[in-house]
Amino acid sequence: MTQRMGFRLGIAIVLVGAFLSTAMAQVALAQETTGATGSTGGDDQKVVFTWAETSEPDTLNPMAAYSAISFYFWTASYHMPVDFDVDFGAQQPSAKFDGFDSGLVTDIEFSDDAMHFTYTIRDDLVWSDGEPLTAEDVAYTFNLYKNNHAYLPQNYLTLLDGDARVVDGNKVEFDTTEPTSLYKGAAPYMYFYILPQHIFEPIEQGNCPDDSDPCNPKGYDNVPSVSSGPFFIAEYKVGEFVRLERNSFWKGPEPAIDEIVYRIYKNDDAIATALQTGEIDFAHIITPNIFNTLKTAENIDSMVGSIPSFSEIGLNTGSAYQEAEGSFTPHGDGHPALTDVVVRRAIRMAIDSQALNEQVMLGYGIPGDSIIPPVSVAGARWEPTGADKLGPDIEGAKQLLEDAGYVDSDGDGVREMPADSVDPGRPLDFRYFVRSSEQTSVDAAPFVSEWLQEIGIKTEVTALNSAKLTDVINAGDYELFSWGWFPDPDPSAQLALFTCDQRPPDGNTYGNNDAYYCNPEYDQLYQDQLGATDQDARWEIVHEAQKIFYEDAPYAVMWYDPIFSAWRSDRFEGYIPQPQPNGDPLEGWGGISEVWLSLRPVAGASGGASTESKGIPPAVWAILAGVLILIVVVVLIRRRRTAEEDA
Repeated sequence: MTQRMGFRLGIAIVLVGAFLSTAMAQVALAQETTGATGSTGGDDQKVVFTWAETSEPDTLNPMAAYSAISFYFWTASYHMPVDFDVDFGAQQPSAKFDGFDSGLVTDIEFSDDAMHFTYTIRDDLVWSDGEPLTAEDVAYTFNLYKNNHAYLPQNYLTLLDGDARVVDGNKVEFDTTEPTSLYKGAAPYMYFYILPQHIFEPIEQGNCPDDSDPCNPKGYDNVPSVSSGPFFIAEYKVGEFVRLERNSFWKGPEPAIDEIVYRIYKNDDAIATALQTGEIDFAHIITPNIFNTLKTAENIDSMVGSIPSFSEIGLNTGSAYQEAEGSFTPHGDGHPALTDVVVRRAIRMAIDSQALNEQVMLGYGIPGDSIIPPVSVAGARWEPTGADKLGPDIEGAKQLLEDAGYVDSDGDGVREMPADSVDPGRPLDFRYFVRSSEQTSVDAAPFVSEWLQEIGIKTEVTALNSAKLTDVINAGDYELFSWGWFPDPDPSAQLALFTCDQRPPDGNTYGNNDAYYCNPEYDQLYQDQLGATDQDARWEIVHEAQKIFYEDAPYAVMWYDPIFSAWRSDRFEGYIPQPQPNGDPLEGWGGISEVWLSLRPVAGASGGASTESKGIPPAVWAILAGVLILIVVVVLIRRRRTAEEDA
C-alpha cells in the first residue's frame, strides 16, 4: 500500500514538473520573441508588432521560396528593382513620407527596338551589415536568379540574352532575345528582391557563413539576413516564430516599431483566441466562420479584402506518362485516366464553384474559373462565358464520360477505363490530398468528393501538411490535390508556372507546374506575350493562353479567395490595405512596403503584445492555473484513495 501511494505521488510530481516546464518554456518563448504582454508606452521599451497566421515559411531565402508567407518578411527587408504601389502600378515617390522612394531604379532607358535596357541604380542605400548597396549587387542578383534557376524569380528573366552587367558605375544594362515592353518600367514586372553580392557569391562557391546543408544559393537558410530595408530577419524557429529587427544602417523614414514578430499557430481557433486575449496584435484568418466570431469582438477591427488569390483542385495530367524532355523524366504513379482531357473536363464540369463559395467560404469569395483572378492588372483577365463555360453540369459531365467509353460495367458506381485505353477496366479511383493547415481545403473535400461520386469517380481524401504534400506532388504520386496561389498582378508570372519546363523534373526536385501540364501551344502563347510590344495585342495573347488552360482543365479553380484580417484596435494604427480600399492591410505585394514605416502604437495604448516589457502571457497563466488545478486534483485523489483503503 505504501509503495502504491508513493508511486502515485511520484507520478503527480512528474506531471506537475512537466506542466511547470511547459509554462516556463512559454515564458521563455515570450521573452525570445519579445511579443508577449505589456504596454505600448515608455521611452525605454521596445515597440514590437506581433502578428500571426497558420502558415509556415518553406524558406526565408528568395532563391528557393515559393510560399506566400515568406514574402511578408522580404517586404520589410529587401528592395525590388521597380516596386509596386498600393494598386499594383509602378511605385511613385511617397507623398506620405517626404518623397521616400521604395524602388531601386531611378531611371530606365531602352533602345528603339526594345531589346537593350539600361537601369540607373540609386546610390544611397546600405546593407544591414554596413556594406553599401551598389549596381554590382543588382547585376549580380539578375544573374544569380537566372543562372541558378531560382524557383520563382527565374521566370522574370527568361528573355535575358546573356548576363546583366554594370556600366558607368551606377548603371545596369542587359539585352533581350526579342523585343519586349516588360522591362520598360511602365508597370513593375520583375517581381524579385535584390540580394547582397558579398553574401551570396561566396555561397555559390560553397562557403556558407553557417551550417546550411546543402551549402548553395538555394540551400542557404538566410537567417540572419543581410538586408537593405528598414528591418532584417534576425531569428527563425520552425513551428514557432520569425523575428525581424531594425536595420541600424537604414537611412529612410524611421519606423515607429523596433521589432516585427510573426507567430505560427496550428489553427485559426488558436489565432482568434490569441487576438482576443492580447497575445498578438494582428492576424490573417483563413476560416470564414472563425473570422465571423471576431467581427463583433471587443477592441478588434476586421476587414474582408480582395487580393490576387485563388484556391484550386489540381490534377496530375500525366507525370508518369509524358515523354522525357529536357530535364524532365517521367515519374510517379498517377492514374492514366487524367491524361485524357475528357476526364479532366468532366471533373471541372462536376465541381460547382458557386456552391463551394456559398457553403465553404460563406459567400465571401468569388466563384473561380481562370487562373488570372479578378484582382490583377486591368485588361489581363479572361473569363469564360456562354458555351465556353465548363459547368456546373453533373448530367453533362456524366454524358461526356459515357461517350468517351468510361462506363460502369460492374454496377458498383465507379466507372472504368475504356477497352482501348492503356489500362482497360481500371476503375476511376483517385487519391485526393488536402492541406491540413488550411481548413477551407478540408471543408471543400466532402462536396467535391460527392460531386465526383455522382459522375462515377471515387475519391480517397487524405489531409497532409504543406511540406508532405509538396513531396507527394514532386514525386507525382497523386491524382487530385487542393492548394492555391497568390499570383502577381501582372499575368506573365502566373502563366509561366505552367509551361512544360516548369514541371517537377525527377520525382525529388521542386517544380512550379504542380499539375504536370504540358501543351506546346500554351508554351508558345506564353513566349509570344513576353515579346508583345503593344499592350492590347499582348492582352489578346494572354486571354488565349488562359482559355486554352481552362479548356485543358489541369486545374479546377474553386474560388478566388478573400483575405480575412483582424487586429487589435487598441494597439496599432497605420495599416495600408493593398489594393485600396479593401485589400491586405499589411501591404503584402512588392518591395519595401510603406506599412512597416506607417505602423505606430495607438496614442495612449496600454496592454498588449507590442513591447519588450512583458510579464506572463495569458496562455502561460492558463498553464499555471492548470498546474494548480492538477495539484489540487492529485491531493484529492490521494485523499480519496486513502479513505477508501482505510475503509
